[in-house]
Amino acid sequence: MQSPGQRIGITGANGFIGSHLLRSAIARGHRPIAFVQKGSSLKPIEDLEGRYERIEGDLLDDESLDRFVSQCDELFHLAGFNRYWATNPKVFHEVNFVAVQKVADECVKHGIKKIVHASSCITLGASDGPTPRTEEAEYNLKKLRFLYGETKSAGEREMQRRAKEEGLPVVIVNPTSAIGEMDYGPTPIGKPIRDIARGMWPVYVAGGACFIDVHDVVRGLWLALERGRVGERYVLAGDNLSNREFMTLITECAGVGRPRFRVPSPILTIAAHICEAMADHITREHPPLTKGMNGLIGKYLYFDGKKAEQELGFKAGPARPAIERCVQWFRANPNISL
Repeated sequence: MQSPGQRIGITGANGFIGSHLLRSAIARGHRPIAFVQKGSSLKPIEDLEGRYERIEGDLLDDESLDRFVSQCDELFHLAGFNRYWATNPKVFHEVNFVAVQKVADECVKHGIKKIVHASSCITLGASDGPTPRTEEAEYNLKKLRFLYGETKSAGEREMQRRAKEEGLPVVIVNPTSAIGEMDYGPTPIGKPIRDIARGMWPVYVAGGACFIDVHDVVRGLWLALERGRVGERYVLAGDNLSNREFMTLITECAGVGRPRFRVPSPILTIAAHICEAMADHITREHPPLTKGMNGLIGKYLYFDGKKAEQELGFKAGPARPAIERCVQWFRANPNISL
């Protein structure tokens, strides 16, 4: 257990996982230091005002980042750009890679005792069948031109390199798809849950993924800080579910009809190209389906969490309670928007 005397820093503290981690840090007796993107919404943490220190800035701005890191003893780096599309694709590289370099530089400069870098399970790639992947798996999705996966993988490799070559005291965690309440974004997994719960998805797609309660992710982050070995990465795995199983769980929790028909791959491929082209050239809004999303359909993002269990003492609970809370929260906040 970390001493409340330690100054805990959190980047992305007003994001989905970050806001839950901020609450957890306060509950543990800390007065955490939150770094939030200038101009971003504080709605997810507005009820915590006065219980933490806040620095508003930009991860690419050396002055504001220096001001933040200089006040920390230990740091959780959660900030990232988690989307399938952006009006300016450069943002993926800037936030998920360049900012990682800058955070590492500042941590070295100020002698941070330990850093937990929140990466993603996507950096471990995907399988063609329902075989769980481990920390030893390599990123194998380059052909998809999936910018989120590529840049998160590059940022993770940078942290590993700095740990090996410079002794940067960083531990890497690879959370699977986090689910829960207060998903203000909503996240790329929260939005489908909201839409499925509204009965908007009568069909399902092939493949599957690993789903985890956001509260379990937060617990895993603390365990990584307390017990994680420097330079190592740990998968925070939950329930491995086929897309049909996952969608059925949501419909059961929401009391709506379950998906009964599978969409053929050729139709999805055509739709993805059309949707992304419309977003690029006409709407300038995130499309409902992208080429990167389509490339993952039929693949399995299943993961094995044995390493985290053995070394950190981490084991996630079932995903269903998190899905239930997520559905209930979206119903109580039907017009939520940042």
